[in-house]
Amino acid sequence: MKKIFTIILSASMVLGLCSCASEPDTSSKDEVIVEEVIVDQTGSQEGSKIESNQDATSSENTSSTQNTSSTPTTSNNSSGNTSTIESPIKKYQNMFVEVDLCDDIIRGYLDADSTRQQYYWLSEYSGTNYDHQAIYLDWYSDGSMEYTVHFSEKSDFSNEIITKTKYNNMENTILVPGKTYYYKVTGTINSEILGSGQIKVKDAPVRWIDIDGVGNVRDMGGWKAAGGKTVKYGMLYRGRRLEDVTADGIATIKQLGLKTELDIRYASQMYQTPGTGMNYQFIESPGQYDNVMTTNGDVFKASYRKLFELLADKNNYPFYAHCNAGADRTGTYAFIVNGLLGVSYEDLTRDFELTSFSPTGKRWRGKGLGGDFGPDDDVMQEDSSNTVAWGRLYKKMMAYGKDKGCTTLQESIEHWLVNYIGVKQSQIDSFKSIMLE
Repeated sequence: MKKIFTIILSASMVLGLCSCASEPDTSSKDEVIVEEVIVDQTGSQEGSKIESNQDATSSENTSSTQNTSSTPTTSNNSSGNTSTIESPIKKYQNMFVEVDLCDDIIRGYLDADSTRQQYYWLSEYSGTNYDHQAIYLDWYSDGSMEYTVHFSEKSDFSNEIITKTKYNNMENTILVPGKTYYYKVTGTINSEILGSGQIKVKDAPVRWIDIDGVGNVRDMGGWKAAGGKTVKYGMLYRGRRLEDVTADGIATIKQLGLKTELDIRYASQMYQTPGTGMNYQFIESPGQYDNVMTTNGDVFKASYRKLFELLADKNNYPFYAHCNAGADRTGTYAFIVNGLLGVSYEDLTRDFELTSFSPTGKRWRGKGLGGDFGPDDDVMQEDSSNTVAWGRLYKKMMAYGKDKGCTTLQESIEHWLVNYIGVKQSQIDSFKSIMLE
């Protein structure tokens, strides 16, 4: 939040400070200099770029008292002339803002071009909480207890996204990377527009979502797929269980328009959280990582046949899939689903390891011994408490495909689904047509 202070200095004081340069002019009349000082009490998001389309000099023509009206006011200067003073609100209109929804830590990990660099970001920041969007917008703070920020891809603000906030820093928006939105801000004191303009969201394959009481929630879209296509945003979401979701979290679920909940857990854990408005579907997953290819076959096969019946019907979208932590069984589901769409193993791994930057904690492809991930480093954890074998899942799927004449991960997963699980080819084709653009 910003506060505006006005400093009034007499001309004699100013001239006194400059006496070393010239003698003061004793014949001049007393005048006042009005200087506006804006103190930022919250700080802006690092990396954000905020520019105004207004003339830069407009911010200097503000009145010496805060004025919440957009109508210009008048004031008498020392010589008796009447001058027009612009409202301080005006400088916050028609702004252009460019933001990155990814924190610098997430951006550093995503941009790392070697496994050693990726290991650095994971080892330094695993377990930290970056599983949310964070944007900063500037507007005139008129003392309202709460501000409403309206976002829309259209200038008439149809199909708008509304965010309620007390501060200029916001973490509960649901903006999509790569898009440009119009925005406007109103407070609780009156209907005055306290800020407006456009916000351009930097492109990224990661769209964190803040569903209050849940955590580790992100859109599965944005990743590059086979054939030069991209996985659509706003169709598949993944995250933690919903048992602790709050009323605000349920409001976000409804704002996202989520239709179907996929509960990917053991039968003893199944639970439908009331009030979400989603169609609850239990997809029992008695295993995770590579053991889904060999053990508990009948249960897993039936579950995934049911899964692709749901995914083949466009009327069921958008989906929210979860286990308990949104990491292992959900990670296996994401490997199969996005891998089928042609997302590369390297990007599937990035999506998997992003869980490490949430309170859920460390989920790596391997142990990272020696400060890097080698070709044989395919199991992070395997003990009585948990098994995390991301790299081994990839190796076994590729070995399965090689035996069947497949040359890519996408081909291997598709062959496995059709010939081992029993998913219909028509359902896979329908799923691809829905999800790729």
